Amino acid sequence: MKFDENSIINRKKKAKTIKLILLVLLIIILYNIIIVGISSVNRNEEWNIFGYKAFIITSGSMSPKIDIGDVIIIKEVSQDKINTDDIITYKKNNEQITTHRVINIIEENGQKQYITKGDNNKVGDEHQISFAQIEGKVILTIPYLGTLIEFLENKIVILILILIILIILLMYISINEKKEKRRRKRLIDSQKNETN
Repeated sequence: MKFDENSIINRKKKAKTIKLILLVLLIIILYNIIIVGISSVNRNEEWNIFGYKAFIITSGSMSPKIDIGDVIIIKEVSQDKINTDDIITYKKNNEQITTHRVINIIEENGQKQYITKGDNNKVGDEHQISFAQIEGKVILTIPYLGTLIEFLENKIVILILILIILIILLMYISINEKKEKRRRKRLIDSQKNETN
């Protein structure tokens, strides 16, 4: 009987150890995913997956539709898919990324030019935008995600979150071990009572 009980206890300890190792690996993987996400969705960089890109909004020119700290997802579209009232993201001077609404489309020398304006701005943008400058059309806005990403850029915050998760995990394991010890003690006591 003792041999069977010890083997069960040993299997449970091994299972707990494996669970702990898997949880630590999961935390490390999640940490790396967060770091990759943070470095990808950055104010100065962009990622492009199947024609979709994401940017963090850093100005209030499109409030209240799109606020500072929101993340926008844009999709590359053809020229005929951009219409008046669409919100587009474009590059100014080949570096500054701007997201504004198309308020008018004109044609000059056989080329479409887009006149844009921020919803929160009183006047339209001073320069017309060519199709070559357009990064894409906004298809989704995720409120506050950019603020969260910026918060998670702080490595100290990440380390504190990992420590909190590990402390909770260790407390959970400790509580379960105490419950298991009490259960085993009750089992042994009941077996002693049966033999007496």
